[in-house]
Amino acid sequence: MEKTKFIAKLVTASLLAAVAAAPAVRAADTADTGGSPKTTQKAGAYIDDSVITAKVKAALVGDKQISAMKIKVTTKDGVVTLKGAVPSAEVGQHALQLAAGVEGVKDVKSDLTVKGG
Repeated sequence: MEKTKFIAKLVTASLLAAVAAAPAVRAADTADTGGSPKTTQKAGAYIDDSVITAKVKAALVGDKQISAMKIKVTTKDGVVTLKGAVPSAEVGQHALQLAAGVEGVKDVKSDLTVKGG
């Protein structure tokens, strides 16, 4: 129970940090600093991906069916990948559906394995 509370606090802190940084990145995207547009676009995409990752992690932590500690979440260009172990195919499918329901997620890929127990 303590681990779940700790993870929830950690995910919340990560989400808040990512959301707080987003306006600065957006401002950098629109500012005329003479920098490469690709660099600022990559920074914006990275922040967007980190926000999506944090939101997906929060959704998983908040769900009683899923052990979020056993699922790693990564996001690249809005495509979320879930990797780890789940106790059944149904729980894995539920995790994929939760991730797909998060705002900003373009697609969800599964690298989940079913480990009974």
